[in-house]
Amino acid sequence: MKIAFVAPFFGRDTAGGAEAACRNLAIRLAAHGFEVDVLATRSRDLHHDWAENYYPAGPVREDGLCIRRFEADRTDLGPLADLNTRLIAGLRLSRAEELRFMALHVNSAALYRHLAAHAKDYDWIAFIPYLFGIAVHGTRLCPDRAVLIPCLHDEGYAHMSIMRDLFARCARFVFHSEPEARLARRLFGVPPERGVVLGSGVDPAPEADGERFRRRYGIDGPFLLYAGRKDATKNVPALIRDFAAWHSRRNTDVSLVLIGPERAAIPPDAAGAIRDLGFVPPADRQDAFAAAAILCQPSRNESFSLVMMEAWLCGKPCIVDAACAVTRDHVVRSGGGLYTAGGAEFGAALDRILGDPSLARAMGEHGRAYVQARYRWDRIIERCRTEVFPPREAGGQKRRERGG
Repeated sequence: MKIAFVAPFFGRDTAGGAEAACRNLAIRLAAHGFEVDVLATRSRDLHHDWAENYYPAGPVREDGLCIRRFEADRTDLGPLADLNTRLIAGLRLSRAEELRFMALHVNSAALYRHLAAHAKDYDWIAFIPYLFGIAVHGTRLCPDRAVLIPCLHDEGYAHMSIMRDLFARCARFVFHSEPEARLARRLFGVPPERGVVLGSGVDPAPEADGERFRRRYGIDGPFLLYAGRKDATKNVPALIRDFAAWHSRRNTDVSLVLIGPERAAIPPDAAGAIRDLGFVPPADRQDAFAAAAILCQPSRNESFSLVMMEAWLCGKPCIVDAACAVTRDHVVRSGGGLYTAGGAEFGAALDRILGDPSLARAMGEHGRAYVQARYRWDRIIERCRTEVFPPREAGGQKRRERGG
């Protein structure tokens, strides 16, 4: 079985949840006997200059993968930023504006030429995520082999008319959660038989040392942890606002620690209670989960949330935003935390968990059991072999049985 993963960015230094999910799955499949190629741009990730050729062109062999990287097309960032701002705000674009946006939003003519010439070399070609030009234009070259792993959120990008075309032409879909699959059915009419709710494999918790994290970064007392990007799309400003309001009403030494790319805007009057450590090495990230009292996941745009799984494997409870169907579903199913509508509810959730250590421990253990039961790599790989990337003959037969 030979498959390709096609992504805007790919590499050990590439930041992003979809990018991490792609890399982890590709490496695991290669380790279990799949022949795996990766097609991506030479750019580092969404947060760095796309015009910079950070990675070598390849092909290179790395972690059992054959990685081929191509020049990213030059992008006029001014028009892209304007269109992107409107999409984030929930405004609709005209069809011409949608096409313009996708022409600017990470493309590679060189990658498309390679894909057009070699698509038939692969049994299946997986595109991840859905919202870049790479997926929208790349799937046109191999619709009968295209497996879309959309990492779909209910956001402005998903409501573009061009996305209905994308979802209509792909042969198969892989979703990270049942709420994501329901959203795809609601927005695009994706038939249940063409989609697999797979989740994502989660590595066993490595040896983590919370005290080591505290010593390294000079942190005393209990703290809440946020791990990830710190922009408005992840609802981090609301987390900072709600925590600052709660902290100002309490005589407490509880702090909020932020880790991940970019820098957060911290109000001056909350500077003593909120620390932004920026990007930390993977080992320090694991130590942070071990040291934290609670993981806060305020994002309303998640298709899985690996950070929640990592925190649960360290036995930590999670607080999530009620407006995110995916993370709310996780805490309801697992019993591993609470969901809130922010504001006073967020403060009440903090008081409830921090004020009852036995409850916090129980939530953390419920979360750990949930991850171990659902997202072990052996289970994920077996489902990939039988449901996501079946032999071409079986896949073709299934489509004929559906009348496709």
